[in-house]
Amino acid sequence: MRQLLVRIPDDLHARLTAKAKREGISVNALANQVLDAAAPAETTSNGIVTRRYRLREKARKMGVLVETPAPPVPPDRFAAALKASEGIAPVTEGSDNEPG
Repeated sequence: MRQLLVRIPDDLHARLTAKAKREGISVNALANQVLDAAAPAETTSNGIVTRRYRLREKARKMGVLVETPAPPVPPDRFAAALKASEGIAPVTEGSDNEPG
């Protein structure tokens, strides 16, 4: 794992520290999340991520990108939501057991 030394203004550090505290994570973990979101992987086997990334960057440069980030969901709540939604609707993709 690499280390990255970054100089940032004191007020930015204070905001990052406060946000990390509210989310219950370290400043390092928050910085990793922010950096990962700023530089997403550009390739997948089908190229969708690459195309999406390029389109978002183009829209951002043109000033027409509107981003509304979703609030973070703690892993335990995410897992509970997945568990609670199991079996709610029938699986339709690739199902050979559909009534005919």
